[in-house]
Amino acid sequence: MQQEDRSWGWIAGGLAVLTALRLWICTTFDLIGDEAYYWQWSRHLDWCYYSKGPLVAWTIRLGTLIFGNTVLGIRFFSVCFGTGTLLLLYWLTRRLFSRRVALWTLVLAACTPLFVVGSLLMTIDPLFIFFWLASACLFWRAKHTDRIGPWLLTGLLVGLGMLAKYTSVALLPSFALFLAWSKPYRGHLRRANFWLMCLVALACLAPVVWWNARHDWITFVHLQERGALDRAWRFSVPEFLQYVVGQLAAYGPLFFIGIVFSLIHGRIRQNAPVAYRFLASLIIPLLVFYSILALNDAGEANWTAAAIISALPLLAGTWCALSATSRVARTLTWVALAPAVLLAAVLLAAPATRIPRVEALLYRIRGWQDLARRVEQFNEAESLSFVIGDHYQTASLLAFYMADHPDTFIVDRPRVQNQYSLWPTYGDKEVGQDALYVTRESLPPNDLRQQFTAIDPPKEIWSQRDGKPVRKFFLHPCRGYHGDG
Repeated sequence: MQQEDRSWGWIAGGLAVLTALRLWICTTFDLIGDEAYYWQWSRHLDWCYYSKGPLVAWTIRLGTLIFGNTVLGIRFFSVCFGTGTLLLLYWLTRRLFSRRVALWTLVLAACTPLFVVGSLLMTIDPLFIFFWLASACLFWRAKHTDRIGPWLLTGLLVGLGMLAKYTSVALLPSFALFLAWSKPYRGHLRRANFWLMCLVALACLAPVVWWNARHDWITFVHLQERGALDRAWRFSVPEFLQYVVGQLAAYGPLFFIGIVFSLIHGRIRQNAPVAYRFLASLIIPLLVFYSILALNDAGEANWTAAAIISALPLLAGTWCALSATSRVARTLTWVALAPAVLLAAVLLAAPATRIPRVEALLYRIRGWQDLARRVEQFNEAESLSFVIGDHYQTASLLAFYMADHPDTFIVDRPRVQNQYSLWPTYGDKEVGQDALYVTRESLPPNDLRQQFTAIDPPKEIWSQRDGKPVRKFFLHPCRGYHGDG
């Protein structure tokens, strides 16, 4: 018991230092486009949004109420949820295996590229992963009892996860699979508690369904398009290979290969069959589902994040078991960990560095403050009334970094493109006003030409950081809005 208390002390101290470090690092670099986009959502609170549930917007709104419309205000809770995820991961692994395996699981999580980066950025994934693991932890406890409270609370956590990312619904069939696979707990499938848990989880989607019913079910249409399910199915080897490469890059090649090995290796199945079944039930359904989708369209590497975070305890357990008896396994462990630790350190330090090669990798997150400053100067010189971005990310980043956070827009088109299409557009502006169109293209789109009397020749500018060019933009002054587009 005393040794356990000491372990918790070291873990708490280490996580406190890591959290403080992340909070500092997250303020040293510009927002990425999706973060600024979700921040825009938080300025228009609603029950659902075009592509996601409302939790990310609500969370950012809380952060900005505390710290203002600042980078820290937006990212603060991402760092907090990242630390919470590590605590949940330790708690779950400690109960599935041992203290030693739990400690190694923390090391693996802290060194996995996607989770290192994800702990610094406020996207939907930090919230989603936190509630995924919180649901798994509480379900692990609930299965030992017939009391209804833990089951209902598990359902609530699953529901909150769905409000972050709809993928959380996969927890319900995963839990059912585990119960059906495990004879001692199979009886829960015949009891009301499990089904009430599912009902509570699905009830959390009520505001999402209500919102979509009022917006032509646009989220469901978007999800179909996102998964390439809106077109004829095709078997594509290049798409599947792209999916595999994405997984190897996002989670580290040796880690990902180790996870697959851990799933098929018999050691954990023999030594800890219940733990194996529980983790496999969280891992396999998602991996199989997205692997099947990848035969048609590669999708995004982070779609499998919940499966991978669930696999880390299994990977650590397998390594610890094999390392105890095999010198080869011990050697492979350090061969995998050494570059992973180095890469994690580079990823954490990268935003605050000025190393040329590292700077090149951070192209996407540089130069937006300078662009906003140049846009403001150009607007003032040309007496332009409002700003239109060529993409929702451009419009959102300009809204954040321009003084007083003005309303910005995307090109107004008849069809719904993203969340901007559901907010008031510049179609509500008075006829005759002038605008600035900010784009990476030298020619404006035809829609814009039809909406304005004239569009002046563009001014080419480069956004800069530390006096060095980052990316090229074209500023198109649009004269005399008349709204006939």
